[in-house]
Amino acid sequence: MSKQTEVCGIENFQKAIDTAQLDNLVVYFSATRKDDGSPWCGDCKEADPVVEAQLDALSSNLEFLLVRMDRPYWKESPVNILKDTHNVTCLPTLMRWGKPERLGEDDCKDAAKVRSFLSCQ
Repeated sequence: MSKQTEVCGIENFQKAIDTAQLDNLVVYFSATRKDDGSPWCGDCKEADPVVEAQLDALSSNLEFLLVRMDRPYWKESPVNILKDTHNVTCLPTLMRWGKPERLGEDDCKDAAKVRSFLSCQ
């Protein structure tokens, strides 16, 4: 079974990256939850269950990091290191850390694409 970790916010994301095996890391950027338990991001509300349902396809040599971003940081922060440094331009985003492979909003809602992405080594 692959290692799966969930963190919330940019600071915890940076700490998780410091301890992860970066060559084998899959990161899923999504939205934090509102009081009713749903993500503040509409695309994440649709994609989260799809991605979660496909985690069994995750190659055993890969680590999975779920990063939940809050709305003020994502929408209003003048400095967003995810957008500015790591080219994460939308939520949700599923990506291989340090590699060009990624799935964005619509692709994260497609179970077949997510399963294929997670099963590749």
